[in-house]
Amino acid sequence: MAMAVAMPCVASSPKFEMRGAWLVTAYGLDWPSCQGVTRQVAAKQQAELDTLLSNLHRAGINAVFFQVRPMADAFYASSYEPWSGYLTGTRGEKAPYDPLGHCIGYCHALGMECHAWINPFRVGTRTPATTLDRRNSHLWMANRVGKSSMIIFNPALDETRRHLCDICREIATNYDIDGIVFDDYFYNPEFIPEDERAADWKCYLEAADAGQNMADWRRANINRAIADVSALLATIKDGKIRFGVSPQGIGGANGVYASEGVPALTSYGILTADSQYDKIYSDPVNWLKEGLIDYISPQIYWTTDNSRHPYGALSRWWNDVAEMFGRHCFPSQTITALAKTNLPQVWSETFSQVRHNRESSFNGAPGSVLYSARFIGGRTSQGFGKALRDSVFASRALVPPMRWKSGATPVEVDDLAINKSGLLTWRSSDPDARYVVYAIPAELDDDEARSADSDGIDASFILAVTYSNSYVLPARYRSDYRIAVTPFDRYGIEWQPAYLIP
Repeated sequence: MAMAVAMPCVASSPKFEMRGAWLVTAYGLDWPSCQGVTRQVAAKQQAELDTLLSNLHRAGINAVFFQVRPMADAFYASSYEPWSGYLTGTRGEKAPYDPLGHCIGYCHALGMECHAWINPFRVGTRTPATTLDRRNSHLWMANRVGKSSMIIFNPALDETRRHLCDICREIATNYDIDGIVFDDYFYNPEFIPEDERAADWKCYLEAADAGQNMADWRRANINRAIADVSALLATIKDGKIRFGVSPQGIGGANGVYASEGVPALTSYGILTADSQYDKIYSDPVNWLKEGLIDYISPQIYWTTDNSRHPYGALSRWWNDVAEMFGRHCFPSQTITALAKTNLPQVWSETFSQVRHNRESSFNGAPGSVLYSARFIGGRTSQGFGKALRDSVFASRALVPPMRWKSGATPVEVDDLAINKSGLLTWRSSDPDARYVVYAIPAELDDDEARSADSDGIDASFILAVTYSNSYVLPARYRSDYRIAVTPFDRYGIEWQPAYLIP
């Protein structure tokens, strides 16, 4: 029998909430619609990306998960891997511009975060052969299932993990990203033998600890890779870059962590066991328990009325486990059904899932990440983005703060001023901070303008989030409003406001 669970009372549109969108570049699913290296193709790609990002922002999205490494390739200037053929048309051919830099710049101009989405181990189903591929090919192994195969980087090799860290270091150092996120490609998602038929059998015999079975050894390899990247990112930019992983949607580890207090899936009415633990050797509870990631974004790609693994129960289980270990949970939801039926009754399922995520979060840090961007603001959106903004994303939201980070110090804003053209400017004690601009009706005092959840000024008064020390105030807010600016640091912490003195 399912355990009865009391739901908290939460704000209909919280001030702090992850509202993400996966932006797929593999196969050009979300973007780009054309490939090539001519100036004309580059201009079309950039215009399409700008439109897509603008539409996401208009829908209420505050973070874009931009796929920059789909299959051991790059949508940025990489020293380690070739330019992606999904961008240029030919793998390894140099692109005439930098898509990641362009995406970050446009996201930040709109006040959205940009997280670099990396597939950590996948190479693809075919053997690529550029110069950079040949340099890395000794790290690969092919997992064969029937007549098909998937080439991956061998997670057991120290050099594989160093290569992954090099990629993450290069992105984190060279680009002003807000986060790095991995998806669920670890070992082959199909069954891999645990005997001499396995591609990594010899490696297992040579490297496994005494008495360690192959499944535990493979999980340990993935755990080490996550730990290595986590340790690396902690040393870059004072640990301000969020690190997240998006595993498959069921991850209870079948009672392995019961002694740690991790609840059983069945106690939430979830009737399907964890398969990723034994089939792709993914152990997300370990990453949370060890504090290796800042957020988990499980791919809960089922509906709220699914009889074996209903969305609401899974969202609650993942949120409870993440909060048990002091981290954030921002479930991923699929909206691919809109490709067939883009109608309000289908939209309502997404809205219900967003509300489930809010009701399941007890740490003031709810979130949702929608898969994928084209259904919100792309070629097949057809009104869904507007429906999002008119319903569950009616007020703006800020990405929740990482309060466990040790580097955060108070940030102050002063010298707030406005010129005759409406340009609002200020000074800040932190050159790396972001800022939230508010317009509060003049008749409201400070107490009346506060959020009901006591988390600062109410979100309904947010005009913009800006990554610069200036903002052009719209004409309608230049009288009869009190203007406030708050520092919003890269850890996601909002500090005390400064008010414009008339």
